[in-house]
Amino acid sequence: MTEQTKTYPTLPFKFSGEGGEYFKIWIVNLILSVLTLGIYSAWAKVRTNRYFYGNTSLENSAFEYHATPMMILKGRLIAIAALLIYILTSQFLPIVGLIFAIFLAILAPWAIVRSMQFNARMISYRNVRFSFHGTFKEAYRIMLFIPFLPIIIAGVIGLILALTMGETGKEIAVTLIVIGFLSMYLIFPYVQKLVTMYYINNQQYGQGKFSANLSTKKYYMIYFALLGWMILFMICTSIVAGVLIAIVGGGNMQALAQNDPNAILAILPYIGLIYIGFIAVSLWGKAYLEKNIRNYVFGNITLDDVMQLDSELKTAKLFGIYVTNTLLVILTLGLAYSWAHIRMKKYKIESTTATIKGNVSQYINQQQETQSALGEELGDAFDMDLGLGM
Repeated sequence: MTEQTKTYPTLPFKFSGEGGEYFKIWIVNLILSVLTLGIYSAWAKVRTNRYFYGNTSLENSAFEYHATPMMILKGRLIAIAALLIYILTSQFLPIVGLIFAIFLAILAPWAIVRSMQFNARMISYRNVRFSFHGTFKEAYRIMLFIPFLPIIIAGVIGLILALTMGETGKEIAVTLIVIGFLSMYLIFPYVQKLVTMYYINNQQYGQGKFSANLSTKKYYMIYFALLGWMILFMICTSIVAGVLIAIVGGGNMQALAQNDPNAILAILPYIGLIYIGFIAVSLWGKAYLEKNIRNYVFGNITLDDVMQLDSELKTAKLFGIYVTNTLLVILTLGLAYSWAHIRMKKYKIESTTATIKGNVSQYINQQQETQSALGEELGDAFDMDLGLGM
């Protein structure tokens, strides 16, 4: 049988977690974290991660999470101290706070890389650890230099014009800076692709290397398609809103214009429906983007020539889970969070498959230095979201 005609087994990832089980963990974590003023949150994080990794399996073998609470607590205390310094200096010494914020922004790529190193090393499958080997130089290039390049260029040109052309130069400089900020948003899909490739291509399983070759064009196609759909939905929603208000207002349009309380009360339910429509559109957009990015990225991930990953999320299914989870959490005042979280995790994990082309058991652990949890906790404290869509 030739390589072209050979068929390989495709195995689904499985998730065996249950909402009731996780609720017990989640509610205890929440209560103890509050009672200990957040100190127990390190133990809570370890318990949560061990539960989710321990209930995720491939080929009847579960993943394991190896971090200990004290490893995370040390990093968390340092991260909280940094956060408090930032809050206090911003409140009482704005200039110092601004300088500290710039320092934290410069520190962010370092913290993200340390987080990737720590998280990878704390996970194992069949007693073989994962690891991350990305360099700080590359992280700073794709996470700090490239994203801010438009504003840096605009700022330098604007400063030169302001110094040479007086008031006219200052007006042009302001325009250039605004364009620079807008350009930062325009290059976001490109930066997201770079960060995702950096994350994947520096991951290892034992001595095996993950890789993914992603297309910038594909990212922009996904984002522009989303933009087109969102504009279409917004136009339709606005038309429906206008028609509803016109029908309900009827002959009371003058009363509405004069802020008549009765007229306003009459259309309030319809305004509420319009807001709900906009929220639904936003959730659909989130589902559409996540489905397309995740499916595309996972479809390009390989582990050497041994394994090919794939993802088959569906926009409608993901949207349905987002809507029902949101309603469930709101109606139960947050108590159903654990069930909502389990539903989402289960769907994403069980929509992922691995095509096995070789022997995964061939991999063995590489020697790794002990990783610090500081980077991960800095990322948590300052809510660093890479937006990988994974």
